[in-house]
Formats: sequence, C-alpha cells, structure tokens
Amino acid sequence: MKRLRIFAASPSDVAAERAKVETVAAMLKPLAEHLGIVLEVVDWRAVVPDMGRPQQVIFDQLKPTSWDVFIGILWHRFGTPPAAQDQQTQREYLAGTEEEIKTAYSLWQQHGKPRIMIYRCTRPVPLDVLDPDQYKRVKDFFAQFEAVAGAHPGLIQTFDTTESFERLLIDNLQKLLIGYGEEISGKPIAPEVVQEYAPKIPDNLPRRAPFFGRDKEMGVVMRALSPEDRTWGVLLDGIGGIGKSALAVEAAYRCKESGQFAAFIFVSAKQNILEPERIRELKPAARTLDEFLNESARVLDRTDIAKLAGDDKRRALLDALRELRALLIYDNLETLSKDEQEALADFLRELPPGCKAIITSRRRGGEGAVWWRLEKLDWEAARAIIESEMARDEKLAQKLQRAGAARWSELYDETKGSPLALTHTLGLMRVRAALTFDGALDLLRGNRDPDLQHFIFQEARQELTTNDQTALRALSFFIPSATFEAWMEVAALSRNALETTIDRLSALSLVDVLANEDRYALHPLTRNFVRDELLADAQIARATGRRFAEYWMTYAHRFGNWAEESYKFFDRLEAEWMNLDASAEWLWQTAAIRDGDVGDKDAARRLDDLANGLNQFLWFSGHWEERVQLSARAYEAMRALNEWSQAGRRAYDVAWIHYHRANTSEAMRWTDRCTEAWAQGGSRYDQAISIRMCGLLAEQQKDYDAAERLFQDVLVTWRNLKDDQKIVAVLNDLGELERGRKQYDKADQYYREALALAEKQNLIESQANISVSMGLLALGREHWTEAREWLEKSLPLAREVGRQDLIAEDLHGLARVHEAEGHPDDLALPLAQEALTIYEKLRHRDMAETRALVERLKKKVGNE
Repeated sequence: MKRLRIFAASPSDVAAERAKVETVAAMLKPLAEHLGIVLEVVDWRAVVPDMGRPQQVIFDQLKPTSWDVFIGILWHRFGTPPAAQDQQTQREYLAGTEEEIKTAYSLWQQHGKPRIMIYRCTRPVPLDVLDPDQYKRVKDFFAQFEAVAGAHPGLIQTFDTTESFERLLIDNLQKLLIGYGEEISGKPIAPEVVQEYAPKIPDNLPRRAPFFGRDKEMGVVMRALSPEDRTWGVLLDGIGGIGKSALAVEAAYRCKESGQFAAFIFVSAKQNILEPERIRELKPAARTLDEFLNESARVLDRTDIAKLAGDDKRRALLDALRELRALLIYDNLETLSKDEQEALADFLRELPPGCKAIITSRRRGGEGAVWWRLEKLDWEAARAIIESEMARDEKLAQKLQRAGAARWSELYDETKGSPLALTHTLGLMRVRAALTFDGALDLLRGNRDPDLQHFIFQEARQELTTNDQTALRALSFFIPSATFEAWMEVAALSRNALETTIDRLSALSLVDVLANEDRYALHPLTRNFVRDELLADAQIARATGRRFAEYWMTYAHRFGNWAEESYKFFDRLEAEWMNLDASAEWLWQTAAIRDGDVGDKDAARRLDDLANGLNQFLWFSGHWEERVQLSARAYEAMRALNEWSQAGRRAYDVAWIHYHRANTSEAMRWTDRCTEAWAQGGSRYDQAISIRMCGLLAEQQKDYDAAERLFQDVLVTWRNLKDDQKIVAVLNDLGELERGRKQYDKADQYYREALALAEKQNLIESQANISVSMGLLALGREHWTEAREWLEKSLPLAREVGRQDLIAEDLHGLARVHEAEGHPDDLALPLAQEALTIYEKLRHRDMAETRALVERLKKKVGNE
C-alpha cells in the first residue's frame, strides 16, 4: 500500500475548514484503499511538545520531505511570526503558515513534490475581528501567485462557506487519488469504480425544473432556512397544483448552490401525477410517518436505522443527522394521520443545529416553523411559463402565436393563477392536435376537465364532514369573501359549529382566512369544485342560494332604502357590493323569466325587494349602470307577475338614469312604461312621480311651458299629500326651469323657498342639491363670489351624503369660478379634472361640457 501524506497549513480563523481536511480524507478512504493508497493527514497538532523554535520542532517531527500533498488555507489572518528568515531572501517570515508554504514550494521546485493546493476564503470578514495588518499580509501573499508579476505564480481556488470548501476539496483530492491510482496500476481507473467507492453525499432531489416568479414566497422560504432563523424550517400549504412542491425543490437547489447544506433528503407521498390525457398513479416513497423516516435513513445510506422501531428509530435518525448539515424536504404530508403529523412535528422540532426542513401539504400544521400559504401565481410568472412551454414545442407555439400574445392572459384568468392548471392546459393543447386556443378556453370555462379537478381536490374530498360541505356550499356563493356572521347565516350553522369547521377547512387549504379583514374566501378553483360536486343536488343548491339572497335582501333594507339618513350606512353597502350584485344575479337567474312566464315567483319578488333596498345607494354612489340593469330586470319580473305598482317604480328608476345621461329617447320609453304600469295599478303618489318625470323630459327638450304646467300640477299634489321632501324637489325643478329660461329672479325665488323648507326639515341631500343650483344661478349672473360661496357650501354636504353627481357639479362650478377669477392652473384645472373623472364614470349629460372646460384650462395653463 502506498502512503499518501497530506500536510495542512492554516491560521486559526479557518479552523473549521482545517477540520474538514480530515473529514474529507475519511470520506475518501474507501476509494483510496481500493486504489492501494493509505491517506494520512498531519499538521502541527500531531507534534510532540519539545524545546526549540516551534516551527522547527514541527519540521523536525513532520519532515517536509515526507509530504506528498500540501494544503494551505487562508482567509483574513496570516498567523504569528515564527522567528525565522527565508534562506533565499533573508527576509523574516511573517507567519508560520508562510514558512510552511515557502518550504513546501522550495521542495516542489527541487523534487516536484509535494503537490501544493492553496485555497482562499472569500466570505465577508466581520468588522469586530478584522485586523487590517493581518488582512494586508494575506492580500500581499496572494499577490505573489499572479501569473505575470507574482514571485511564485500558481493557480489557487476560492470558496465562501465551509460546506463549499468541503465539496471543493472532495473533488480535488478525489481527482488526485485517481491520478496516483493510475500511476500505481499503470492503467485508467474505470468510472464505475469511482462511482462505487467515491464519497456518497446524500442527495436525492428530483430533477430541477424551470421555475418562474414567487420572489416573495422564495424570500420567506430562504429566510426560514437560514442559520439565523430559530425555527426548524418552513411549512408550505395551499390547494393542490398551486406550486408547493416546485417552490420547495427550487429552494433546495438554491441552498445547494450557496453551499448552505451538505445533504438533501427528499421524500414524497405523492400518489399520482396529472398528465395531459390522464391521472397516472404513482407508488409513493412513503405514506406513513414510519415510511418517511425509513426513506430518510435510506438516503443517508443507513439501512440499519430502518430496522429500529418507534422512538429508537427517531433518535437514531436524529443522531445520523447530527453529523450533517441536512435539508429535509417532506412532500405531500396530507397522507399522514393527525397523530402521525403531531409525531412528525415533534421529530422536526428536535432537528440538530444546522439541519432544516421544508414541508409541503394541503393541510396546515407544523408548530415551530414558518408557515406560508401559497396563493395564485402572478401574471408575469404565468406568462414566463407559457413562453417556456412554447420553446419546448413548436406546434404549441404556433397555436399560441395564432391566438396572439395579447390573449394569453385569458388562459391565466381561466386557470385562476394555478401553475398546474396552466401547464396542464398547455399540455392538452400540445397533445391534442385539434384543440385550439379558444377550445382550451371553452374547456376551462365549462369546467369540462374532470381530471384536473379530481387531481387537485381528491384528498380533501375524502375528509369533508357534513358541516364542512354545508359551509363550503354557502361560502361558494360569496364573491369574493364573507364575514363570519354572513357566512354563518347563509350556512345555517351555529357559531361553534362554523368556528370548528373553519379551523378544519383552513387546515385543509380549502378556505383562506383573511386575517387583516376578518373575512373568509375560496380560491376560484375551490369554488368551481364546490359548485360542480357539492352543489350538484339542485334542491340543496337552490336552498343555499335562497338563504344567500335572503341575507343580502335583508342587508340591503337594513342599510339602504330611501330613508333621509340612509346615506350614513352606504359605506357598508359599498363594501359588500360584489355580494349584493351576486345575490341579484342569482335571483334573476332563479326567477327564470321567459316570454312573460316566471319560473320562480318568490325569487322574482325578492329581486324587486332587493332593487327597492338598493336604488338610492346605487344612485348616490354612482353605480348607475348597475341600477339600470337591476331595475330593468325587476321591472320584467313585476310586469310578468302583474304587480303594476312595483313595475312602475322600477321603470321610473331606469328612466331616471337615462334622463341624467340625456338619453332622452330611452328615458321617454321607460317613462311610458312607468305611466302604463301605474295606469293599471298606481296610486296618486305614483302618478305624481310619473308626471314629474314627464316635466323633466319636457324641460330637457326645451319645452319650458309644458314642463312648467306639469311641475305645477305635481306641486299641488305634493302639497296636498304634505310630502315636504317631494315639495322641495319640485320647487327645485321649477327653479331649474326658470334658470333655463334665464328668468334668474324667479329661479332665485323658487330655490330659496325650497332651501328654507329643506333646512327646516333638515334634509341634507336636498340642501346640497339646492345650494349647487344657487351656485350655478350665480354663475349665470357672473356673480363669482356668490357662486363660490354657494358651491363651497354645497360641496361638503354633497360629499357627506356621497352623491357623486352633485360632487362633480360642485367641482365643475368651482372650476368655472376660479377660471373667471384668473386661476386656471393651481385651482381650476384640478377641480375640473376631478369632476370629469366622476362624469365619465356616470356617463353624465354634463360630461362633454366638462371635458371642454378641462381642455380650455389646459390651453390657458400652457400659454402662461
């Protein structure tokens, strides 16, 4: 056997790396012995104490001429001067390490040995240990290795972590051993021999796949895996196909690149894989906790551990891990029972220092770890996936190119940000020659891919209790989320029952708990699953939908209606508008009105009740288009049921919006419907409303005489009915009419009478309306100061009640005042622009005039 003596030289700042030299030599021992070589590592610690110059004592006992390999390691310290001179330069050695290296170099020059291997650590030096003089000596020393100007040119290797040094040294010494072995045997060493005897670094990570996006999530994972983090690692949960395993594997590879861990153990309980045309069954490496531990031991090449049981097995595996800096990736842990999950959590909490774990599961758990729920992928990452798949398949690329890049986001929208759903759909397009881009969209929109849904939700489906299913059915109606109270009402579950269910569903990654908002939501794919499978029974679906609609109808009447101070609660309606709109849609679809027939009379009446509760809110808040749609549908429902009074009200609500948009023909058409309905079943009160609308439309067409007659008739009716709010409204109408005639004094008289009554009855909205009218009247008279006073009085009132059209009217008027007063830039233009933004949303009749004002002001500002 040939003895190969390795001498290691290093200062104290790289003691950890110095220790790795012996570790690596031990790892290479099987290969060395097979090649007929005995590895021996020596350094000054093997020297017997003696008198004399310390460095000479080392040389006397560890004779440099016996060295076969010299390994030098330096970072920021150079070492202690050895009190000796370089025989060639007569210069004092600055450190014992320098003397050792120079001695080895001199022997190499004379005899061709030892083989000199120099390594430099490049990691940052902590400021509290940095010695500038020592660091300068290290820099000056390495300058001598430069190819041109160096005193002894040579190639050095760099590293930044102890782990990366270990990997580097394994590679370098293994190559050295193979070279010596080939010299001894006189023939090449077969690769299979090297593979059999080379050090086994535990690493069974699956092949690295292209990875896109998830920067925020990756940051969370990498921080959790850092030595500074006190947890045992990170738990990733989320619905199936959201990218948990991909994130875990990519994080492991990034840790490998940085040398953060020396071993990587991947164990998955995945039971199947989704392929384009089918779900392919897999034989999982582990299904139980015991199998997870056995597989981990197998990767460590410790089959003896698998023969143990219970706590003995866990302790033995932990002991084996103490010798490594290992990263464990346990994938798809939802297969474990609850007791096994708790036992696994205990095992992970006991991981030795330097070891970490990443757990992926559709079920939440894992105390002592960072927990992160994966949500939908962002569009930029999804687009990168699409481009990557196109690069792999020319035919798929052609299909997507024909559709045009502008439409790719439709695939993202329909796959709801699920990377699995996206890649699966692209896979279908790839293998099905006839499946076009639009065909794929139709497949997704119709939920006609049962494999995808089954794959994502198969495990969760088996664990759902009756209450779980009831709660999911109810939550699937809410868009995008529900408060606890609303969910409880619609699900018809007790508070305790729902609280327990929420914990279960959140743990299964089926419900997202929006902690900052105290609300609950479903991922869109989960919503599809619930509607397809849990709401397949039409009777159950209708009963749940009815409770949902009933809840929001009650909510609308509680915070809406036409009460004078309802505006104080409109923020609550705005916050829940999407759910209110969803309830209206459900009622309309359920009412099923076709050619005058009504499929569900109860749903039809509730649709009208909902419209009645929401109309003022929709009018004030600027949801004008939604008011038109809801009122038109409710009109159809009431007309089909021959409930003429309500039909007339809904027709009036539609006409009112068209009037304010100056869609006069449409407003007249709906007013006619209103009049016809009330002719069959309207009250005197209803008739007056219809007549007033006719007056407004006559005024809009400049038929002031007809409008005045109609307004005066309505005024008489309101006075007889003693309805002060309506009296105020028609007095204001008369003021507007006279302002249109330029009869400013008469207009002022009507406005002031209306304002006095509004102030007496504390009608805030009416006061805002009349004040803006007075401001516009003053504008017509070019009384700028008076106009500003009225408009500034109106604006805060309009903002208080939230009437968007009045706010815009005030802003527009104030902009005109400031323009007239010579302030087009800093005062007038911002106000006009804000007014235009509101008018454009409303499609208000004054939009064109306001746009012209903005353009005029911009020109004035540009000319200044």
